[in-house]
Amino acid sequence: MKKLFLLITSLSLLVMLGCESESKSADTKNNKLEYQGSIVAVGEEYTKWNLTPTFKYHTKDQRTGENVSYEIIGKKDSFGITGPFPIIANKSQKYMWFYWGKKPIKDQPVKVMAYKKGSNELIKLFSGEFYEGAQINEKEVNMPSSLKFPDSGIWNVLVFIHDELSGNVVVQVAERG
Repeated sequence: MKKLFLLITSLSLLVMLGCESESKSADTKNNKLEYQGSIVAVGEEYTKWNLTPTFKYHTKDQRTGENVSYEIIGKKDSFGITGPFPIIANKSQKYMWFYWGKKPIKDQPVKVMAYKKGSNELIKLFSGEFYEGAQINEKEVNMPSSLKFPDSGIWNVLVFIHDELSGNVVVQVAERG
């Protein structure tokens, strides 16, 4: 009886260790995304699934002199977007991107890519550039875009400048109703 107990305990431990090992390799696999047959490696900071917070951004429009405010999903020292919220799946909507960081990214090629929680398939949402003509004031650079998410769920939206991953926002995309 004692041998049977030890055998069952040993097998249980092996199964648990195997599951833990499989879970760790699945986490590592999430650092590698697929895009059109190629692998795109991303740092661990781009595999987190906490929704990016929203905040009110108050500024003065340099063209009109008027005070304006925007609801932004983003990070105050990095990237953010404003537009119609909630974001609706399978519906093309216009969004304005903001960048408040220190890197000189104006007039540089930008690709906005995304992948859905539970998937490692990367999709291209938009390409363009942050440019002076779209700028609200001298403290940020802006870029208008049209985004269309194919499915509802949580999406990690990655911003590439010159093919270098430069930031992200994690958003909830609602079912089209």
